[in-house]
Amino acid sequence: MANAYLEAENPNADTAFPYLVREVAHGRSTTFDPAFHTMHWHSDVQFLYVADGTVDVQTLAARATVKKNEAIYLAPNVVHCIRAAQTAHYYNFLFPEGQLHFLPGSPANDDLAPVLDGTSLPLFPLTDGAPWERDALARLQALVRFTKERPPIHAATILVQLFSLVLSLRTHAPLAAANTGDADTVRTQHILQYIAAHYAEDITLDTLAASAHCSKSACLRAFRATLQTTPYKYLIEYRLEQAALLLRQTNKPVADIAEAVGFHHVSLFGKSFKAKTGATPHAYRNAKQPRA
Repeated sequence: MANAYLEAENPNADTAFPYLVREVAHGRSTTFDPAFHTMHWHSDVQFLYVADGTVDVQTLAARATVKKNEAIYLAPNVVHCIRAAQTAHYYNFLFPEGQLHFLPGSPANDDLAPVLDGTSLPLFPLTDGAPWERDALARLQALVRFTKERPPIHAATILVQLFSLVLSLRTHAPLAAANTGDADTVRTQHILQYIAAHYAEDITLDTLAASAHCSKSACLRAFRATLQTTPYKYLIEYRLEQAALLLRQTNKPVADIAEAVGFHHVSLFGKSFKAKTGATPHAYRNAKQPRA
């Protein structure tokens, strides 16, 4: 996907050590609101480890349920959605694939490329079915411990674990022939990109179909086949998610936020937001913003 449409970027991306851990426990997280489940993508490599409960991971081409003490690998730029039960407890480990690069021209970069570039291994569930998978899960469990107890020689210790995880996948996981996806997947990717860039504008089925270079009926069929919903429902969910972000991070008036995310009537925005979150925009802001 074009960089202009990347979402959910790593807030540590511009730091000297752009490694990020997002922990979600019982529906609570400090970095994003698990109440929203829109499809998204980012330029980071991602491992998701489940400490308790189950987590469902959906891409445009596959679905997987990750159980307690299991994990899943997601390559950069893979469009995905994470849904978890309220009682689930899981960790997302994210880092740019460039963090595992060797010197330019090194054959080691080519060795790891099939995993890190996502063309041959977009995702892979890790269970305890094979010794190498159990070793990978043990390394993820170690990263969980490192999140709570900073080890000596912190950055190097973490990088060794990340290198080992990716090398295990490259050595043992079955690689698929690189492909660009079927027609429905490609069309849905284009539509998601368009919504991410233009959600604040007036969007019609005609404009979404044009963005995917297909008919309106093909647009609807692609969305139903890949996401089991309609473009309109997804657009509303996406707008509400962006509104929630603004409510948490800014003091802009609710009416201005409604307009900024594509709702022209603040009353409709309030009704839709409460139906999604169970709270009015004002109540949501009061509950989510940090106290002074």
